[in-house]
Amino acid sequence: MPPKNEKDLYIKIGEALKSIRKEKNLTITDIHAMSEFHSSTISLIERGKQNVSIGWLIHYANILEIDPTEIFLRAFKDDFQEMQLQKMYERFGTYNPESDNDENS
Repeated sequence: MPPKNEKDLYIKIGEALKSIRKEKNLTITDIHAMSEFHSSTISLIERGKQNVSIGWLIHYANILEIDPTEIFLRAFKDDFQEMQLQKMYERFGTYNPESDNDENS
């Protein structure tokens, strides 16, 4: 289900950032040491409690050595899948394979 409000967006982005950071075996303290970001700011962002700019996300992605799009792909993976399923249903939802067999008989 797509995010209902702005807060949901921040939570999803924060969860994606935290997940990627942990996959790289980095702590918030490690990120702080590698950047000018304060540990408290990183924590707030990862919990979806603070707004972030696109520029901040790009800089953070560079620190994590990932493509910035990975953040969004991970944050909204379920939403993308749901939208794709909905599009497929709209396109093929009325398809009846038996009607093809009737035409070929």
